[in-house]
Amino acid sequence: PHFYYIRTMYQALPSRLHVKDSTVAGQGIFAKEEIPEGMVLGISHIVVDEVIYRTPLGGFINHSETPNCVKWNEDDKWFVKTLKHIHIGEELTLKYTFYQISQL
Repeated sequence: PHFYYIRTMYQALPSRLHVKDSTVAGQGIFAKEEIPEGMVLGISHIVVDEVIYRTPLGGFINHSETPNCVKWNEDDKWFVKTLKHIHIGEELTLKYTFYQISQL
């Protein structure tokens, strides 16, 4: 039998996003190009045997009480999509739901 292999290239983040220093906290994820409202950006977290694993998207996206992105769960994978149009240079944010946020 003949086997066919599909080559895929791993990308830690979608090509339209990058990590840089944030005024929110440490580093964050920013748009390198315009991103339309409702665009699915990728997987932020995966749950395996009740353990939550963060992807780079989930590890660098910062919290906001007025986020421009939202996440939802399907089959133990948490996906992120934009709630509004994101402009070049704008930081992407989520309202954290996995972790307790404390004010210092």
